[in-house]
Amino acid sequence: MKKNTLQLRLKSASKLVALAALFTACGSAMAATTAGQVVDRETLKAFVETGKAHISAITTPNEAGRLRQKLRTEGEWKSGSMFLIVFLKSGEPFMHGGDQAAESRNLLGVEDDNGKLVVQELFAAAAQGGGFVDYHDGESKTAYAVEYISGVTGRLFVLVGGYSQDVSHVPIHVADLPKPAVSASEVIDRETLITFVEEAARIYREAVFSEGYSGLTGVRNAFRVEGGYWKSGSIYLWVVSGGGVTLFHGSEQYREGKPTDMMRTDSKGVKIAEELIGGARREGKKFLNYHYDNPAIEGDEQTGSPKLGYAISFKAPNTEHKVVIGSGIYIDTNSQ
Repeated sequence: MKKNTLQLRLKSASKLVALAALFTACGSAMAATTAGQVVDRETLKAFVETGKAHISAITTPNEAGRLRQKLRTEGEWKSGSMFLIVFLKSGEPFMHGGDQAAESRNLLGVEDDNGKLVVQELFAAAAQGGGFVDYHDGESKTAYAVEYISGVTGRLFVLVGGYSQDVSHVPIHVADLPKPAVSASEVIDRETLITFVEEAARIYREAVFSEGYSGLTGVRNAFRVEGGYWKSGSIYLWVVSGGGVTLFHGSEQYREGKPTDMMRTDSKGVKIAEELIGGARREGKKFLNYHYDNPAIEGDEQTGSPKLGYAISFKAPNTEHKVVIGSGIYIDTNSQ
């Protein structure tokens, strides 16, 4: 009897542990220490370690994509100048809770008022199992850094809290990509759209699969350059998770981290996101004719102008989940 009772208790305990883990992985559990509760070194460490537990428990690109917006939103993970930064080991902020523009810059060479290489010291502290770095930026400040393994990709990142410097002076690194067979300005029809998207997808996928995402920031920056090979007016690239969370947007960076309304319809009743994104996720590639507001045309805000979209999907690193990349071109109705 005692043995059966003990086994029952152990099974119950295991279920409770599993349930707690599930709640944490789904983001349902509240942070043990929030950004607004940071008042000293102890609470700063607790805040970052709480962030580590939450972020490392994320297991899908969809959840990971939403994280960028959550880290930028005042509340649990951000309170004024207290926020989290997810760093790539190469030195670029992968997600920055306080300065989205910093995600386009490598911060390894940034110095504080006294010449201290703050980010390099934070990386060194994180590699030792986590640690504090004191620095001076107009006033004395303290940051805390720790390494974590992504539950999505299995890759190593550095999570930092308490670090806030103006880094607008740091130059933006744009990857020196070769001229594609079809550049953005040369996309004029279905065939050129195919070539443009598929070449961009190859380059973006290679960057995603590069060691530690080391090539990703430069490629994303290259995809944003107006008049460059990858962006020309209304021709630009976007990348979303299979569930519709924007991971990259070549024209409107503020969309990154935000979900797409998968049920949204155009003026003709076409479910744009579900048909194009969902279709590419399921079928590998997808074309879609739909109507969308053309910035170059006055008066089409309600009806939209005819547009042709093309998207293809690929698996994210170390997971079966899909990522979708696409673009589109406004078309002459008479040509369809």
